[in-house]
Amino acid sequence: SQLYWFTVEFGLCKQNGLIKAYGAGLLSSYGEFMYALSNKAECKPFDPEVTTVHPYQDQALQPAYFIAENFEDAKAKLQNYAMKIKKPFSLHYNPFTNSVEIMNAPQKVKKALSQMKEELKNLYLALENLS
Repeated sequence: SQLYWFTVEFGLCKQNGLIKAYGAGLLSSYGEFMYALSNKAECKPFDPEVTTVHPYQDQALQPAYFIAENFEDAKAKLQNYAMKIKKPFSLHYNPFTNSVEIMNAPQKVKKALSQMKEELKNLYLALENLS
């Protein structure tokens, strides 16, 4: 919940050296937005390991915000953190059905690999045709 809170709701990141808001909570509250960008707010570098254990405030202004170096950096750090979470299954995004599938059986993994193999073959042929 803390990762969601400090990214999707109250996320900050740098862009061209300036701090920008991307969190919905910041973008929908002028007072919170101005406070977050003031020198009164505590701003820390975005680190999912730290963010997951940091308490948040849902009744008043946030006592702290986490700033990513840029949006891609935040995305990469979240992906790396998520990869470390131990779980008894894996997930696979299926762009054809626009859904997430649970890879909890060898048959499902084989099917996904087969689909990827066909897609890669099609992309390779398209590249050859362009050459």
